[in-house]
Amino acid sequence: MIDIIVQGSAGKLHGVYSKGVALNSPMAVIISGSSSKGRHMNDRISYAMFRAFADLGFATLRFNFRGNGMSQGNLGGVEEEIMDTATILDWIQNQNEESDKIWIAGYDTGVMVTLQSLMRRPEINGFVLVSPDTTSTDVSFLSSRPNKGLLIQGADEPYAALEFGTYLSKTLKSKGNIDVETLKLKGNDEKYATGLKSLYDNIKGYVARETSGGLL
Repeated sequence: MIDIIVQGSAGKLHGVYSKGVALNSPMAVIISGSSSKGRHMNDRISYAMFRAFADLGFATLRFNFRGNGMSQGNLGGVEEEIMDTATILDWIQNQNEESDKIWIAGYDTGVMVTLQSLMRRPEINGFVLVSPDTTSTDVSFLSSRPNKGLLIQGADEPYAALEFGTYLSKTLKSKGNIDVETLKLKGNDEKYATGLKSLYDNIKGYVARETSGGLL
């Protein structure tokens, strides 16, 4: 793994990058949650997501949004985070020109950024959503985009969060024509205090199954 600096619209963005095992290895970008909740690219959940892809041989990148950690600029909202994500997606694709497969994975508020990016980037092949934040539940931007993905929640998350997960899954399937597999990990809430290994195993297992072991 290496630290990278990518020039964004509001300054330099800091990330950590793991090279793929081959020139044509698939790519993955990990999107953390809100820094206001203490989320960042090195939090335990974002790191577990990162490792799941990297351990499959993906060229994998996690990063901090503007104003978080060593990334420059002021903290922004969803639109600014979408812009930062687009910058990171461009960077990893430029670094892996032999690859035409890319996945995106988001946690907490990063779920909405993941879905917005999915709608704007037709080259994205698959996605992973972990414990969507419920402060923003407007998914009217979703449109038909044949794709596949995994939605994971802790079975002990608040009722409203679980209800939103169900609604989101149904909307992705009906409005987006997207194949979504859902999992609820027993004995865990959105912090996965005892279920981090299970989170890692389920992400890795799903992605491996959908990508012939990770090497497409």
